[in-house]
Amino acid sequence: MATSIYAKPIKAKTILKFTLPTVLMMVFMSLYTVVDGIVVANCVGSDALSAINIVYPFTLVFMAVGLMFSTGSNAIIAKKMGEGKQEEANRLMSGVAITATVISVIIAVLFTIFAEPMYMMFGSNEKILPYCIDYGSVMIPYGFVMCWQMLNQSYLVTADKPHIMLIFSILSGCTNIVLDILFMAVWDFGIIGAGLGTIIGMAVGAIPLLLFFNKKQTLHFGKPEFKVSEILFAMANGSSEAVTNLSTAVTTALFNIQMMHFAGAKGVAAISAILYIHFIFTAVSFGFTSGVSPVISFNYGAQNHEKLQKLFKLCIKITLIISVAMITASEFFAEPLVGIFSAGDEKIQQIALSGFRIFAINYLLCGMNIFASGLFTALNNGKISAVISVARTLVFECAAMLILPMFIGINGVWSALPVAELCAVAISVTFIIVNAKKYHLVGVPPLPVRADSL
Repeated sequence: MATSIYAKPIKAKTILKFTLPTVLMMVFMSLYTVVDGIVVANCVGSDALSAINIVYPFTLVFMAVGLMFSTGSNAIIAKKMGEGKQEEANRLMSGVAITATVISVIIAVLFTIFAEPMYMMFGSNEKILPYCIDYGSVMIPYGFVMCWQMLNQSYLVTADKPHIMLIFSILSGCTNIVLDILFMAVWDFGIIGAGLGTIIGMAVGAIPLLLFFNKKQTLHFGKPEFKVSEILFAMANGSSEAVTNLSTAVTTALFNIQMMHFAGAKGVAAISAILYIHFIFTAVSFGFTSGVSPVISFNYGAQNHEKLQKLFKLCIKITLIISVAMITASEFFAEPLVGIFSAGDEKIQQIALSGFRIFAINYLLCGMNIFASGLFTALNNGKISAVISVARTLVFECAAMLILPMFIGINGVWSALPVAELCAVAISVTFIIVNAKKYHLVGVPPLPVRADSL
C-alpha cells in the first residue's frame, strides 16, 4: 500500500509529484474559458469574444463561493484529520457541500433576474448585449456545477487522491474542447455552444465528488452537520480565496470599461485575449498553492514543526522558480498567444501585443502573493489571508486601474496589475516575517553555550 503524502518526508521531489496533478488541473480548468475564447474568436467573431469577457465576472462569483467553502473548510478538515478527529471532518465536509450548493442556486436566480442591466453596467453596449444574454443564459443557471468542481478539487487533494482529480480534469478539458468545436465550428450553435461546452465539461470534472459517498474511504460524506460557528469559520477562513475571485470579477469589469473608453469594442477584445493568457499563467501558482495547502494544514494540526519548517522553505523556493519561469515564458510566447485570439484582426493584435509586454511584469510578483494568501488560509488564519487578498485586489488593483489611466492613458490600464502586485508583495512578505515564529515556519536557533558552563 502506498504511503500517504502526510507520512512521507518533506522533499522537493515528493512535494512536486504531489502538487503536479493540482497544477495541471488548474491549467486545464483555465482552458475552459480559453478554449471558448479561441473558438469564439475564430468562429463567431470579436464581439462574441468581448461578450464572454463581460459575462465572465458573473461566473467568477460561483467559483468564489466554491473556493471560499472548499479552501476554508479544507484547512479545517485537514487539521482535524491531523488531530485524529476523522468523524468530525466527515460531518463538516457534508454540511459545507450542501450549504455551498444552496447559496450557488440563490445567486443564480438573482443573476438571471437582473442579467441585462448588469451586463450593461459591466461594460457591454447594445451591439454586444445579445451575445452576453445568450452566453449568460447557459452559464448562470448552471453555476452550481462550477461550485461543485471547486469543492471536488480541494477534497480530492485532502483525501490524498490528486491523481483521480487530474484524470477527470483532463477528461473535463478534452470534453470542453471537443464540444466547443462541435457546437460552434460544426453545428453553428454560436456563442450558446461555448456555454454548453463549458458547463458540460465542468460537470464531467465534478463527477469524482460522488466518490465521497463511499463510506470505505477515510474521508467521506458523513451525516451532515450544520454547526453555524464552524460553517461561518470556514467561510471566514476561505474568504481570501473568495475575495480573489470576486476581485478578479471587479477588475475584469474595470478592464472592460476602461478599454471600451480608450479603444472601443476592439480594445475589449484585446483585453479579453490577454486575460485568457493570464488565466493559464497564474493557474500554475494557484495550482501549486492549492496542492500544497493540505500538507501545510496537516503538519500544522499534527504539530510537526520540523516538517512544517522544511515545507515552508521549499515552497518559497518553488514559488520563486515558478515566477521566473512564467515571466520568461510570457516573453517567448506573447506574439503567438495573442495571435490565436485576435483571429487575424491586426488592430486587436496590435493593441493586445503592445499591452501584454507591460502587463506580463506582474508574473514576477503575483506568485508570492498567491502563496502568502494560501499559506495563511492553510494555517487557519483567514483574517491575514483576507487582508492580503483584499489589499492586493480590491484596494491596489482597483485603485491602480482607476488612477493610472488618468495620467498615462491606455498604458495605465496595462500597468495597473504589475503596480498592484508590487504593493501587495510588501504586505505579503511583512505578514510572513512577523508571523513566522508564531506558526513555527522558522526554527528557533539554539541558545549559545557559555564557555564557563562546560
